[in-house]
Amino acid sequence: MNKRDANPDYKKIYQIVSGLFKRTKHFRHGPYDETFYTLRVYETAKEIIKKLNKKCEINVILTAALLHDIGKIRLKSINIIGHKKVKKKWKEEWRKHPKYSIPIARKILKNLGHSEEFIQKVCFLAGSHDPRTETVPEKSLELQILQDADIIADAGIADFIRPFLYCGKFDNQSIIGSIRYLQRTTNRCEDEGRLNLKISKKIAAEKTKIKNKLVKEISREIESDLLD
Repeated sequence: MNKRDANPDYKKIYQIVSGLFKRTKHFRHGPYDETFYTLRVYETAKEIIKKLNKKCEINVILTAALLHDIGKIRLKSINIIGHKKVKKKWKEEWRKHPKYSIPIARKILKNLGHSEEFIQKVCFLAGSHDPRTETVPEKSLELQILQDADIIADAGIADFIRPFLYCGKFDNQSIIGSIRYLQRTTNRCEDEGRLNLKISKKIAAEKTKIKNKLVKEISREIESDLLD
């Protein structure tokens, strides 16, 4: 491992990733703002690592956290997002992004002077981060952390604000409709088997409490005899 591998320039990598997302039509704002969610996965991975307190390749995990979704810039948005609606078969295109992330991540890290060994480790995590697209028989601790961070990053406050962004963009739904949606849905972290680590489940539960509190507070805004 060279000096650059031991001390990745996370800020530089994030700037490169953000720049690439900002060039896209859909992944720079609204419900698909990957500049925000990349940041959240990175910070969530740091939180898991700190609370887990186990030996792991922190530099590899955090670098992969920044690069794991970069393959989305290669997705054909026409197969995902139509005029004011999401395409029925959007998942087929969406699930290509982990593999698309590999060559992009490789190029970025090579240009930054990282070793081949380090690049391979990061690319493996990036390409395997989504359990819906890639089945890994024995998950390393590093992969478990990245997968959990990717899920938890969309919990809590993020899970609260996304329905407003999504419904406003695609469903022409009112604020009242978005609040109703929040009232009847659960966080995906609560789905059985989604998270790998006990500490991740604890962190997710804490963030879900925050989201539920926000939902309870905003629900009071539509307590009216004018509504059913």
